[in-house]
Amino acid sequence: MHRQIKINEQILDAFVELIENYEADVLYDYKKKENQILLRASLVTRITTFLSKNIHEEKYSAADLIKAYIRAAFELTDNAVVINKKGNIFIKIIDETVQKQVAEKDKNTVKNRYNGVNEEELKSFYEEFFAEEENKNFFAEIAQEFVHKYFIVKKISNEEYEKNVFSHIHAITLEKLIKIYDNEDGFFLGFAGYLFRIHFKEVFSSISELILDEIAISNHYVMNFLNYYSQDILVIKGIKYKIPHIEADNGLRWTVPSMLSIVKIYTKAKNSISTLKKEKSLYQKRVQKFYVNGVSPIKNNELLLSEKASTEIEIEHSTRSINILHDKLDITKSEEKKRVLKENMLKEEERLKQLKELKHATLQKVVKQNGLSEYIALQKELDTLNRKLQREKKTLKQNAEAYDSIRNSLAKALISKKSVL
Repeated sequence: MHRQIKINEQILDAFVELIENYEADVLYDYKKKENQILLRASLVTRITTFLSKNIHEEKYSAADLIKAYIRAAFELTDNAVVINKKGNIFIKIIDETVQKQVAEKDKNTVKNRYNGVNEEELKSFYEEFFAEEENKNFFAEIAQEFVHKYFIVKKISNEEYEKNVFSHIHAITLEKLIKIYDNEDGFFLGFAGYLFRIHFKEVFSSISELILDEIAISNHYVMNFLNYYSQDILVIKGIKYKIPHIEADNGLRWTVPSMLSIVKIYTKAKNSISTLKKEKSLYQKRVQKFYVNGVSPIKNNELLLSEKASTEIEIEHSTRSINILHDKLDITKSEEKKRVLKENMLKEEERLKQLKELKHATLQKVVKQNGLSEYIALQKELDTLNRKLQREKKTLKQNAEAYDSIRNSLAKALISKKSVL
């Protein structure tokens, strides 16, 4: 992409000056590696604004212009990697000793495994810029795209699958990397190969599981595709080939009929568990609305009614005290004693008033019967869901060993090819 953009020398001089003015935002030897540079997001924002004001080329995207001028400003070779990551721009300099030129005759051989890029550089990039939480579903998504594209839509033949499976997955991996890093440099062709190699088993385990999901819904094309692995010998143009089997490490050989029942039961349980968990989450949210300070409405009512009973006892005591004071006031002749009694009565009457207000406030907090009935109904539904969930988990556990054997055996078969006898 960057080779197609013609650099304006005057704009480049001003661009370099801009970077020099904000050199504090340029982190050389990033992460203590001499061949790495990071431009902070604040500088990237200034760069974006500068180029948008000075270059009006609609045929180029802002991202391509930024990368082209950064390459020119830092005098980077075509081997260098320039990516935008979380608003920052990361530069990884790969010199000629790291990225070797691959001869045309070696383009599709093991010598071109990583497009000539040194494996240590790929490992370093992986650890620093890929192995993150945001990429946890990366390989599952590759498997999903592969199965959807080649098994559901194109209905790939066994012959084409054996011939092109690895290149198809590599291509999907590369496409996803280009979207993530907004970069089509040759480095990512090698990086796609590196990722595929170190996550090889993970990708094929996911592919196997997705294929078994299709078996569970009786996808006849997929079932016919897997019947290929039930053969022993296949003769093509007079040449005999041995076909890989869906075979476990203990020698147990799986065929479509033998795996069908287990896969259906296991997959049904797995899907049911997923559905039940979602339903349970929704019910839990509805039930949680009735909770008060982390206490269930039933327990909350019990506590409040207990508090109300205690308040009523205090009200009774206060009322009795007022009556006693009132009787004393009637028979007292001393004006001083009357004054004291009246003061005590006022205090006790104020306390009685507060106690009655407290009782009223306590009653207001009690969950009403209709709300309580709704809570009890929701709780019953939640209990029913929990019982169903436990049953499905039990079914899943009972069939897990056989299912894992099928999935692992299928993964091995899917990475194998027929061999000449």
